[in-house]
Amino acid sequence: MKKEEDKSYLIMYVIVSFLLVAVTAWAILNETVDRRPWKNYQKQFYRLEYEKIKQNYEKERANFESPDVQKKYVEAKNKLEHAWEDFKKPPIQNEYKKLSEEQKVLNRELAALRFKAIVTRNESMEKEYLYGKNPSEHIKHEIEGLEEKGKEFATKIKYLEGKIAPIKARLNDLKHGVDQYTEELDAYTAGMERYKAQLKTFKKTRPNLQVYQTYMEDLNTVDRCMSCHVGINKAEGVSTEQPYTSHPDQKLYLGNHPPERFGCVLCHEGQASATSGVKKAHGEVEYWLTPINRGKTAQGSCIRCHLEGKEVKGGEVLWEGKRLFEELGCHGCHETVGFGEDKNRRIGPSLKNIKNKVRAEWITAWIKDPKGFRPTTLMPDFRLSDEESQAISAYLWQHADERNTYEGMPAFDEEQLAQGNFIFEQVGCMACHAYEKDAVRGFAPNLSKIGEKINYGYLVEWIMNPKGKEFLARMPNFRLSQEKAGLVAGYLINKTGTGITKEGLSDAGWLEDKERARAGEAMIKRYGCFGCHEIKGMEGLGKIGTELSAIGSKHVHLLDFGLLEKKLLGEAGLKHFTENIGKARQAWLRAKFHDPRQFDEGKYKKPEDRLKMPDFGLTKEEIESLIVMLSGLREEKLSGAYIARLTEKERSIVEGRRLIGKYNCTGCHQLDMDRLYLAENIEAVGMIKLEEDASVYFQLWEDNEKLGHKAGETVLLDEKQIIEKKKAFGGDIAPSIIAYHVESEGLIPEEARVFTPPLLYGEGKKVQSEWAFGFLKEPFDLRPWLNIKMPSFSLPDEEATSLAGFFAMKEDEEYPFEYIAETKKEYIEAKEVQSPGYLSAAKRLFESKDINCILCHVKGEKMPEGDKTGWAPDLMLAKRRLKPDWIKRWLLDPQSIQPGTKMPKFFREGEFQTYIPGTPEEQTEVMKDYLMNLWE
Repeated sequence: MKKEEDKSYLIMYVIVSFLLVAVTAWAILNETVDRRPWKNYQKQFYRLEYEKIKQNYEKERANFESPDVQKKYVEAKNKLEHAWEDFKKPPIQNEYKKLSEEQKVLNRELAALRFKAIVTRNESMEKEYLYGKNPSEHIKHEIEGLEEKGKEFATKIKYLEGKIAPIKARLNDLKHGVDQYTEELDAYTAGMERYKAQLKTFKKTRPNLQVYQTYMEDLNTVDRCMSCHVGINKAEGVSTEQPYTSHPDQKLYLGNHPPERFGCVLCHEGQASATSGVKKAHGEVEYWLTPINRGKTAQGSCIRCHLEGKEVKGGEVLWEGKRLFEELGCHGCHETVGFGEDKNRRIGPSLKNIKNKVRAEWITAWIKDPKGFRPTTLMPDFRLSDEESQAISAYLWQHADERNTYEGMPAFDEEQLAQGNFIFEQVGCMACHAYEKDAVRGFAPNLSKIGEKINYGYLVEWIMNPKGKEFLARMPNFRLSQEKAGLVAGYLINKTGTGITKEGLSDAGWLEDKERARAGEAMIKRYGCFGCHEIKGMEGLGKIGTELSAIGSKHVHLLDFGLLEKKLLGEAGLKHFTENIGKARQAWLRAKFHDPRQFDEGKYKKPEDRLKMPDFGLTKEEIESLIVMLSGLREEKLSGAYIARLTEKERSIVEGRRLIGKYNCTGCHQLDMDRLYLAENIEAVGMIKLEEDASVYFQLWEDNEKLGHKAGETVLLDEKQIIEKKKAFGGDIAPSIIAYHVESEGLIPEEARVFTPPLLYGEGKKVQSEWAFGFLKEPFDLRPWLNIKMPSFSLPDEEATSLAGFFAMKEDEEYPFEYIAETKKEYIEAKEVQSPGYLSAAKRLFESKDINCILCHVKGEKMPEGDKTGWAPDLMLAKRRLKPDWIKRWLLDPQSIQPGTKMPKFFREGEFQTYIPGTPEEQTEVMKDYLMNLWE
């Protein structure tokens, strides 16, 4: 063996040295390149940005060098040269120089005067302050002196400005040609020069490569998304590919949520602080709880900040999911914060009176297969066997109210059936119901098979007073007599009862079987039928489903995939749920909505342990909207700084819109107008009268200065001008009513429109809130000539209050308190003192042949003569119903409020001077006061 001092370690040192160099090189490369991919993205973005500017420059240069532009450019250049030659002529130059010198002298004098005026004003303010601290006559005189001095300066300034103005105008005239052709010449090169300047600036001032971050202190979150998506907030994208594109619809999203404050993580989630890789930054890594939300999925985040129910533009999928969740009654089984809070509504009908209501032979078939009877029903399929359906039927039958003995349905002749048809179609039933078998799902149940289901006597009583049968029913009372209700019921049963059969159930004795009823009770408790329906003996029972208030943050390992985990995750592009928890959760929800009980497949379970959720038969779009909504339900609580708080007005409008949806007010009433959004930021409000291939005839309901037309005028618009059309909502029943009067009475559509429910656009400016509240609580026949009528909804006080407030606040009207001075004794006495015989003059005009208001208007019990198409509302109600300002505007120009109205414009210059001397404004003031004091 060699001695230690004779051994050589050269090879080891060389190898270790090479390893050290290699590791150092790798560390440097990893630190500068692999761990900082955002640098490459930023470099590529700036490269693309430079290339885009360069492309725009080349495009502008090519356009400038084209023969047509060059020809015009040379012409403009020649004109400019001639203009300079004319301008340089001695007479013009002498005059121009002389006027320029005058202007300079005057400008110097003006500047000095303005300075002195400012000094004087400041001294005056100082003296006013001293006077306020220690009032004295000496200071008061000083203030007065300074005020006089200020007035003198103001007079001199105005005088000098008057002298300078014509000089300035003459100087402009002398050099007009030069300025005009210089501007024209510059216009040809403006685009090219702009991009040339941008290229020059870009090379000098291009930002350094750096991490861009937003620190959201309230959330203790660092957002570095814009380090890669550096152009996301640019007005114009440099590419359509990520991460170089700009954010879609920037004005809507980033305009309301600037990334400097909100970052990107609040909406899109992900691992916002990570910068070492795309998957890490997007949170698409194992066990990361909030992977990125892409596209429409990001709408689920809106619910985190927008908690108070106001629908926000850009969140349409989310709001559709919320509407569907509420409509389907999911909260009946699943406790979900923010849903099912309406104490005045239950999703399904009460089953306490089912024995009185339906035929015994119908109930079992319905429970077993609801969509087989009514395809558009919201009632889901529980996939029950015949025995289970019969057991539930037996319990419901035995625990229902005792059956009344109804007389059989009388025979109806053709004339009576026609009367029933007329009442059904014209009184307002079709605003909510349809009875065509192929009709899409509407607001209320489809009645195409109602005759196979319901007892005639019950249907008559239901039509007469729905809330007498079910207190929480949404169907209103149309105040029909028993005779008319009988005609409607008879018509519906005759029309829709052709499928009645008693085969297979001739013996319904099993409905009274106590053993079956006990089994049915267990089934009802298992499936939670009482979550939607009122059932005797089930009052107060809790919800049977899992709480969904935080389903969007529920750990995926708590979701039971059964034996389908590999299949479902594979369809989502995953091998294991930990790869992307967000996609895994969505895959589970999608499968759950598509087939709720499929997770039991291949597993042995006792019947009572098997999954219970029914099949709602949802479409793909409905499932996706529910997934987006549920994904937004989180356990976390955001800081109040990020919560969108509504104003009192906004909250009132949100609640009003909810109630309008709840009671389907838009089935009868149109609440808004058509709106056209045109180029140059023009919005037109009115009605689309006719649409042709390339043009639209549009009647304005508001003055439009930009279009140069007044309310009531019809304008012809080219389709190319129209950027967006927004159709008015509401008035669903109007077309059928108009069609009836056109066909049966030969009216033109505009004449037949008077038989439709009134338009409620601008209602808040029209009616007094107190009257609106009373009318909503107890409606009456305001327009007795109409077949359709406002039904009685028996609204709770809080709902009537909310609706009255909605109409007022929507129009920025005073609410809830209004002071109507015109009805006060003191007001009229003051007017009489000022103008003796004040109301008497108005009365003479009111009753005169020149106006004769009662020729068209109802007045108390007195109806107008002639055709009902010309009748108008009761003027005796004006003092309690209408707002004085609205009456005056209406009398001055009815067409400006309601274009197309038959009310003529009576008050014009020089008219009715023998009755009420004065201008139309003064005359309508008197008539307004008369109407506000019109008594029998």
